[in-house]
Amino acid sequence: MLGVTALWGWTYVVVQDAIVLISVQAFLAYRFLGAAAVVGLLQAREMSCMTAREVRGGAVAGGVLFVGYALQTAGLEHTTVSNAAFITGLAVVLTPLLAALVLRTPHRPRQAAGAVLALIGLSLLTLTGLSVNRGDILMLGCALSFTVQNVILACVGPGTHTGLLTFVQLTVVGLSGLLWTVVTGALTAPAAQSVWLALAVTAIPGSALAFFIKTKAFATSSPGRIALIMAMEPVFAGLCGYWLSGDTFTGLNLGGAALIMCAILLAETGERRGLTRDPGPGT
Repeated sequence: MLGVTALWGWTYVVVQDAIVLISVQAFLAYRFLGAAAVVGLLQAREMSCMTAREVRGGAVAGGVLFVGYALQTAGLEHTTVSNAAFITGLAVVLTPLLAALVLRTPHRPRQAAGAVLALIGLSLLTLTGLSVNRGDILMLGCALSFTVQNVILACVGPGTHTGLLTFVQLTVVGLSGLLWTVVTGALTAPAAQSVWLALAVTAIPGSALAFFIKTKAFATSSPGRIALIMAMEPVFAGLCGYWLSGDTFTGLNLGGAALIMCAILLAETGERRGLTRDPGPGT
């Protein structure tokens, strides 16, 4: 699972480079339709057992996931890799807070403290004078979308086949991206080698394989431990942004990033009673 977070951290750089050469809409369509095809092949024997709950739940979760990835991919055009990753990581803090409201799970004071700390860190990371970068706003919308999607999965996930639920989600994201591409007239074939590399990395290991590993991890280990491992994604992305994209940091930026990481760790340590769910049958 730690390897998955490292891969996801690197993909911020890969995607940012690719969307200079291909539209955001087309990139999303190709990435997630490719990922859905891979997961579909892995789950081919189970397709006939797909239930209405998996279709409905996967469709709703996939729709919200599409919004999140659309905002994230578009935001990478207007902000740095490091900012994008740290702001997206706020979903780890926001998810238990929203779950406490929607699922009426027990509230823990450290979650509220983590949220406050994250907001302070976000302001130090993103504010330039009294202005906010457009890309950072898009990334905040992405974090909120991922938060909602996490809670939706917490509601519909128990009792469903996680592999089939993942397939439906990826398919919905891919088809939504394709529709968006057709409507906006942005459908273009990948031309550059770097775009093909980005699609291959993000579709197969970055989406299909990563979702599979994540599902297995949550089925065989405690959610709290896996969440802490996933909190390393912004760290890996920040390092990749520094070494590969030339991202620079002021003292305040570094302080803000550190506060966000502390907020994530604060919110996710201890017992996660509210989000400990049966992952459902199968993968």
